[in-house]
Amino acid sequence: MDFVMKQALGGATKDMGKMLGGEEEKDPDAQKKEEERQEALRQQDEERKAKHARMEAEREKVRQ
Repeated sequence: MDFVMKQALGGATKDMGKMLGGEEEKDPDAQKKEEERQEALRQQDEERKAKHARMEAEREKVRQ
């Protein structure tokens, strides 16, 4: 979970310069970072779906 927070907040200061009219810096690891970010999002989505499936199964047991 820490990885996701670092990914979400890590580039915030770099982006501020771009918003204020500065030149965009070329990040040599941008492709790798984007792939890691996409993988983290996919993993979070799978975990969320699994959690909801477990909760729904638990609710169904209570209904029975």
